[in-house]
Amino acid sequence: MLSVDSDPALGEAVALRTELRRIRRARAADDDASASHAEDLASVEQRLTALEQDPANQSLFASALDERAASLRIAALARRAEAKAERSRAAADAIIARAVRAARPLTSAESDRVRELRARRPDADWQQSIDSVERRDAVLEALGSVRIREARRQLREGLLQTQQMRGIISEAVPALRQGEPVLLVGETGGAKTALAEHLSRVGLGREPELISGYGDITSAQVIGTHELRTEAGATVSVFTPGPLLRAMREGRPVILDEVNAMPPEFLKRLNRILQLRPGDVLHVQEDAGRPVTIASGFAVLATANEQTPHRYRGLDRLSAELVNRFGANAYRVHYPDTGCDYAAFPAENGLLAVAAVADHHGGLPDHVPPEELIRAARAAFISQQVFAGEHGSGFGEYVSTEREIDGRPGLEESVIAPRTLVAILRKVAGSAGEITLDRAFTRFVEGVMHREDRRVLALILEGQGFRIA
Repeated sequence: MLSVDSDPALGEAVALRTELRRIRRARAADDDASASHAEDLASVEQRLTALEQDPANQSLFASALDERAASLRIAALARRAEAKAERSRAAADAIIARAVRAARPLTSAESDRVRELRARRPDADWQQSIDSVERRDAVLEALGSVRIREARRQLREGLLQTQQMRGIISEAVPALRQGEPVLLVGETGGAKTALAEHLSRVGLGREPELISGYGDITSAQVIGTHELRTEAGATVSVFTPGPLLRAMREGRPVILDEVNAMPPEFLKRLNRILQLRPGDVLHVQEDAGRPVTIASGFAVLATANEQTPHRYRGLDRLSAELVNRFGANAYRVHYPDTGCDYAAFPAENGLLAVAAVADHHGGLPDHVPPEELIRAARAAFISQQVFAGEHGSGFGEYVSTEREIDGRPGLEESVIAPRTLVAILRKVAGSAGEITLDRAFTRFVEGVMHREDRRVLALILEGQGFRIA
């Protein structure tokens, strides 16, 4: 495809079409300024028409459109090949899910079919149509735009499905369908709760009950309690089930968010609850021992922050007895790009950054240039690894000698976690250019309570070219 820089007229036409989309969007959203938008629209349309009708440009424009159409066709073929491979993997998962629901092992034929489906790779025949560097770049650009739109949709639905997330989902869903409990452990802001909600809504197809853990929560608040009510002029005591019992009776998953913030007395009750499966009966102590038969679809998903001596105050260490109840269904949720070298580009943080600000066409705001998103993604990645305790090459320069000797992480309490990065970037993208990333990151650093963390975060951000006041 011809570059917009290959001819001034082509570059101007692309810019005018972009401006047309902006004006139409502004006109649809802003009734008060519709007259001025109409004038701007007419002016841009007039200039674009003049360019397109100029005989000197027609051959150039026709060639550019033909090349663009050819590149999009190749990109569509590539995407269909990827989608076909994804459907094969989904078909393999469906075979396993049927066996899980029936509580039976796979037959030999099913095992062979699962291996065959999972071994399939996207057809690469479309690559034969790429006969120039320009066309290759145009196809990659189109595929990148599709991936950005997909990532944007996933993020707005609650969870960006990185390779790590897809792996956990693939393993956890069959266990959850059998009613087995799942534990997700990780650092703050790493999308543990979002993953639990995705497992419930997409993996099980059920809306979960969410219970947020805190130090004063009681079993009565979770399981249920008696309430005094007036019926027919008399005061009676009525048992009102809590979210856990509702989930059991209705066949829905329950999410115990930050389970290690719950008091030990309640966690002891969990030891028995985590052993229950659909079809089992629970005799509810709070309701005079009345039985509740657990409906199909019930499962427990628990999230817990990493337990360290230096952060997450108010959290208790989960007992080995409790953790053992989760068996092989305990998953450590790492920050994006964990294991990536310091000098390498953090692709998952980069995709997260782009998805946070992209429009539904996959385009980026003019006031948030791609190079700034790259720097923001790198700063977030570095902070996450330093927070998680990485002392290796590159990361070690952000860890003080004292902390390195003590084996402590370079950041004590604060980090540019994935959800923090998304919030900062959305604030900048939604400011119409009034708030820069420099200013947004400065506000973030100013809000950090820990003095040494403020210094380290400023050092990380300045190392990526941001100006922190």
